[in-house]
Amino acid sequence: MRASYTYLKVGLIAAALVAAASSGATAQASPGEEATYLIQGGTVVNPDGTRMPNTNIVIRNNRFVAVGAGATAADAIVIDATGKFIYPGMIDANTGIGLTEIGGIAAMNLRTEMGEFNPHMKALVALNVESEILGVTRMNGVTTVVTSPSGGVISGQAALINTAGWTWEDLSVVKSAAMMVNLPGVGGGGGRGGGGGRGGGAAANTAELTAQLEQFMTESKAYAAGRDAGSTDLDLIYESMRPLLKKEVPALIPANSDTAIKQVIEFGEKWDIRVVVMGGDKAWKVRTLLAQKNVPVILGSIQEVPGGNETPYDEIYAQPGLLYEAGVKFAFSTGSGSGARHVPFHASLAMAYGLPAEGALKALTIWPAEILGAEKEIGSIAPGKQANFFIASGDAFDLRSQVTEVFIKGRLLPPDDRHSRLYLKYKARPLPRITP
Repeated sequence: MRASYTYLKVGLIAAALVAAASSGATAQASPGEEATYLIQGGTVVNPDGTRMPNTNIVIRNNRFVAVGAGATAADAIVIDATGKFIYPGMIDANTGIGLTEIGGIAAMNLRTEMGEFNPHMKALVALNVESEILGVTRMNGVTTVVTSPSGGVISGQAALINTAGWTWEDLSVVKSAAMMVNLPGVGGGGGRGGGGGRGGGAAANTAELTAQLEQFMTESKAYAAGRDAGSTDLDLIYESMRPLLKKEVPALIPANSDTAIKQVIEFGEKWDIRVVVMGGDKAWKVRTLLAQKNVPVILGSIQEVPGGNETPYDEIYAQPGLLYEAGVKFAFSTGSGSGARHVPFHASLAMAYGLPAEGALKALTIWPAEILGAEKEIGSIAPGKQANFFIASGDAFDLRSQVTEVFIKGRLLPPDDRHSRLYLKYKARPLPRITP
């Protein structure tokens, strides 16, 4: 064995972080240490809820190489996970991470562009890879997030990114994971985590925007047909619509009423595109239709107080369980940046209102990966996939459990997030002298 993961190494990292904090450093210190790792003796928890006790995991070249009781590697750094639980990295399916650092300050918000139709805008290339929010998010086991643009009718291309990496290319899991679309008049922005949809506006403006969207979709389809036939010159804006029209990526559309959700489904059928409902308030009322049409839902935040006129009062918390029973594929999201680290506890709240544990884990791992076309890369612990996972002292949905190690792309992440730096800094502060 080449080495063991010892407290000495942790102590050196802690000392370095104290020094960094004292010097005022704010950038992430490292996207992790890449090596061959052997995780020994932990209990692997699969997305379907099955558990594999006393299991070894071998990681090499950023990926899982072997998973099983007999898995081993002579040249590996060994991490003893005996008595601990190993989970696939969790996914927040809608955030503004890397695009928004401090809300309310225009210069620190890159989510919105001018104009109504911006399908060519890519969230990925605008990322702030030194965002402090990346660090605090991954330290709670959230290894991957969707970062999405907002505003206008077609906002642009959302990206699926890991929460650690050297550059935006390194962070990328799916460069263009979905197209953000806001249907005029649908009112997605009024719900929980709707992702920047329009609140309706004046009837005349809604009608005008609806007509513009109709024209834009028609022109996009004509352009795509011309490109396929080799008779149309390249246009970067219309070119960006081709993956959507070919069903290579879905349209993520905010909708927060049963009527609005039906409009989203109708929009998808009219233009023959894949659609995903964002926000999804009242989705439980049309859960049978969603299951029949195979339309997924990315739920908005459920850590909110029920609305004054909502009946039943607990629908926001019970909805995930109802969707699961109906066979609707869904994912959890926070819609925010700084709150993304809490996404597992959105699932915990749903579990208290009837969502089975396996449903909660699926909605944080393999289901969002499938919705966004990344199931071959992330979402479970299996040979060949990116080694995104974390080790916890107990159940990942229990606030009392501690995340002890986090791996992203097979790299062991140091505890260099802002919260850890501040903890170490003030833990080392001189104690005040008490004068008699």
